[in-house]
Amino acid sequence: MARGRKAVDAAIEQTREFLLGMQKHVKAAHDNGGTLKDAFEATHKALAPKFGHWPIFEHCLPFNVQRLWDEYDGIDWPRIWTMERDREVWALLQD
Repeated sequence: MARGRKAVDAAIEQTREFLLGMQKHVKAAHDNGGTLKDAFEATHKALAPKFGHWPIFEHCLPFNVQRLWDEYDGIDWPRIWTMERDREVWALLQD
């Protein structure tokens, strides 16, 4: 939890850096004809050194990358996330 102006500003900047990094690497893979897995691997490689210590980084990154990929595919509204979809995406990106 961030308390105080300095800590809140730092948290906002970290979040901004994380999201912009995700956008950069997922978009590059998407625009260059790569796969979702290519996007995940590039994003993980770029972000893990700085953000990998975040408590749910490893668990959430595959799903964050999938959602951003969907947006680049023109899917405006998030697809319903079922247990089956969770397993599918996890298996695809964690092999």
